[in-house]
Amino acid sequence: MRLVLALAVVFFLLAALTACNDFFIDPSIGSIFINPPSATVAVNNTVQLGAQARYSDGSTNTISGPSVGWSSSNTAVATISSPGGLVTGVSVGTATMTVTDQGVTATATITVTPTNVNTLAITTTQGSTSPQSTATISGVPATLSFFAYANGNAAQDLTNAVTWTSSNTSVATISSGLASGNGIASSVAAGTTIITATIIDPTSSRIVQSNSIVLTVQ
Repeated sequence: MRLVLALAVVFFLLAALTACNDFFIDPSIGSIFINPPSATVAVNNTVQLGAQARYSDGSTNTISGPSVGWSSSNTAVATISSPGGLVTGVSVGTATMTVTDQGVTATATITVTPTNVNTLAITTTQGSTSPQSTATISGVPATLSFFAYANGNAAQDLTNAVTWTSSNTSVATISSGLASGNGIASSVAAGTTIITATIIDPTSSRIVQSNSIVLTVQ
């Protein structure tokens, strides 16, 4: 009788443990965020990306290891180790890095700059390396795109890498430091403002400043 009772207790405990295991299900990944969401790296240099997941139970945690896959949209511009998330600049340009875990993805924009940035020219004409001095936006609200090129070379497009500045944001603002869409001036009110761009030369660490463009909002 005692043996039967003991066996019954054992089976009961096993059933209870199985039920608990079924109840406490590991939370799944709901979304992933890459840190930083955008970055600039010089040719032949590296930058480390990391990923953080937000789970179905509301918790967040850094994710890494073999289950976390990384890929580059353009390995001719930048490669990325997988696993690992270490980006290496290959040639000047922009590439999108994607991280995947549990079927959930996130992206980050990488801009690769020349190893040496000696000069910086900004213009409103895409592909032109001739420094521009004036520009006009007609109406409010309205936008105008600016472009930045290094070393007089249209292939060295640094539009997404430079820091854009408007001297009078009550007249017009300009997007800067975003994952994409940098160098877009938006009119606020009639008047004038000065648009400039700067970047730190990767080799000398000096600040390289562009020409100034006087932007008039009519």
